[in-house]
Amino acid sequence: MADGNGHKPGYDIEAESGITCDGCEVPVMANCESCGMPMLSPEQYGGGNAENRYCLHCCNSDGRLKSYEDILEGMVGMMMNNRGMDRPAAETAAGEYLATMPAWSSR
Repeated sequence: MADGNGHKPGYDIEAESGITCDGCEVPVMANCESCGMPMLSPEQYGGGNAENRYCLHCCNSDGRLKSYEDILEGMVGMMMNNRGMDRPAAETAAGEYLATMPAWSSR
């Protein structure tokens, strides 16, 4: 049975921020401005820098944003593998999705 906050017994959310939700700690989350991935820990930010607006998948090892073409290709692959799309459908869907992201909205 869930508690008053909707959490299952034994469910523990750790957060460094100390922000609370009616007495339970919740992580402060940012979403990658390139692909939308939630970033919950410094390791998930590009270059391991929690100030970076992009995730580790969208950045080179030094934290710089990869090219649009690299990000698009990664998104196409993810859609083909995770959603079972064929390549043309995945290319269309990935391009449309990335156009909604702040990093690529002006493309």
